[in-house]
Amino acid sequence: MVDTRMRAAELARLRPRLLRRARRLAAGAAEAEDLAQEALLRVWSRLAAGHAVADLDAYLWVTLRHLALRRRGEAAPSEDSAALPDPAASPETRLFAREVVAALSDLPPQEARLLEIVALEGESYAEAARREGVPVGTVMSRLSRGRARLKAQLKIEGAASP
Repeated sequence: MVDTRMRAAELARLRPRLLRRARRLAAGAAEAEDLAQEALLRVWSRLAAGHAVADLDAYLWVTLRHLALRRRGEAAPSEDSAALPDPAASPETRLFAREVVAALSDLPPQEARLLEIVALEGESYAEAARREGVPVGTVMSRLSRGRARLKAQLKIEGAASP
């Protein structure tokens, strides 16, 4: 059984990041707070029931996204397809996607955040710079360092040293 104090501390540590993500999915600050709280409650309930969660951050994100989709009346994707663009992906592709999510969580927060904004959300460098309040050149250098670190962590050919 997982130590509940340790998990509670980990959830508390992840709460600000979860709230930032909720703000992107919600119409207003109050709705974002509600979404984040509901996601925390659902994850805490699953943990208290004895369910094992290997990557708490990713699990919180998927839970939050599903809640936001349900509130908008959209169907939430299945657990397995949440991190994949194609639900018919091979087991190898699914495994690699999980490795990428884990590698992203090991990056410095500023680099991981920008990779999420640009690579996953599809925003331009200029949009990411405006959103993060940094110059475009800073976005470009952080993305470059983040990509190099990801390549190195995932042992992808041609990886540059960070």
